[in-house]
Amino acid sequence: MKEIFKPNTEESPAMVVTGIVIMYLLIIGFIIYLYFLNRITTLIMLSSIIIFTLLYLPRLLIIKKIIKKDEIKIIENFIMINGTGIELSEIKNFTTEIQKPKVIFFINNKMIIFQQAKFCLKLQNEEITFTAIGSQKIQLLTEFLNNIVKK
Repeated sequence: MKEIFKPNTEESPAMVVTGIVIMYLLIIGFIIYLYFLNRITTLIMLSSIIIFTLLYLPRLLIIKKIIKKDEIKIIENFIMINGTGIELSEIKNFTTEIQKPKVIFFINNKMIIFQQAKFCLKLQNEEITFTAIGSQKIQLLTEFLNNIVKK
């Protein structure tokens, strides 16, 4: 019975941005609607919008993270991070800091979530850090790096 009501998860960047913007516009629109109905004064409307914007700022910063995300590609014997190639044989160890997923919005039994993880690759001479976005990408990258380190 619980499986029927369990929502599907969606993590595409377009849906995350859409969910953030829709939620913000709905609440700001409601505040403006109350103002036009003469239920609240101009001062209360402006202060409510400013307070809500400040409280909602971490969600709005997620859009910035999505726009400036690291580009990660695996090509034959290399892992490309933002155009810089790292040979797989150079990777000695790695660590991950996986953050808890953040629920952004619910729509049509779909839960739109945002999850990111910080990877730190330990090479022979240096350490390289990058951020991966999306739980599926994080899981696949972790499994891939585990296989590389074990060899």
